[in-house]
Amino acid sequence: MKQVSHEVMVVIDRVCALGCELVSAYIQALQAGDSRPEYAGLDSEQRASLLHELQLIMSIYEEK
Repeated sequence: MKQVSHEVMVVIDRVCALGCELVSAYIQALQAGDSRPEYAGLDSEQRASLLHELQLIMSIYEEK
């Protein structure tokens, strides 16, 4: 399993601090290829990693 970069972890922390509804909005934006200031500095591989990690995080909440 590939380790998540520090840059991606920083963005994950920032986005998750905004709450579940906004995390879902960021997931949708990433899936659509939209850019947001919080992850504008990430390359395409890092954005894919960010999307994957956010989806994993939200899957925990969806199971409850």
